[in-house]
Amino acid sequence: MSFVLPALFFGFFGGWLTLSGLGRFGQLKAISGSVRTVSGALLAALGAGSALLGFNFVTYQRLTNERPAANISFTREGRQNYTAILQIPNEDPRTLTVNGDEWRLDARFIKWHPVANIGGLDAYYRLDRITGRFTDTDQEINAPRSVYALSQNPGLDIWKLAQDKRFARLKALDAYYGNSVYAPMKDGAEFAVFATQNGLIVRPQNDVAKAALSGWE
Repeated sequence: MSFVLPALFFGFFGGWLTLSGLGRFGQLKAISGSVRTVSGALLAALGAGSALLGFNFVTYQRLTNERPAANISFTREGRQNYTAILQIPNEDPRTLTVNGDEWRLDARFIKWHPVANIGGLDAYYRLDRITGRFTDTDQEINAPRSVYALSQNPGLDIWKLAQDKRFARLKALDAYYGNSVYAPMKDGAEFAVFATQNGLIVRPQNDVAKAALSGWE
């Protein structure tokens, strides 16, 4: 992973400088000891920050072009009640109970300026949550909801960092935004969700799903 080497370099070199500076104090060389200790501490902190930022960044998927984000299929269990099988690439399938008439998948996107793209920073996305959705607004307000988180947020939060005005001065970030897609639930329907540079899109994967979309009101 690209963040590992900088984190290790700054952490190792910073630790070495700090220990070297402390050794200088033992030799009664206060000025050089202070310089090395402070410099080492700063580099070690930079290494720790790189690691924390990297741990959060890997929860986002690099997006160079359209790519599969999820597959989801439905089995009707009762009125406005479905069992959904959600398959996200490189993850185990999830079996979810979803209430409502429709399903919705939310994601977060981070896009960089073209100059940053040249440096290897393409757009990234992370699936955020899946929810059930009622067509009737009264039901949407009052009926039991089904909401499932699809990601965690370890390390330094890149999303909050993107909102920081100091980070904005770097002019590297083009946009960060939430995006969602929703479609009707139907017994036997199967859908595929793809992530693109412009957000999520959904495509039917069988005739049941095609019929559900064509008759969607």
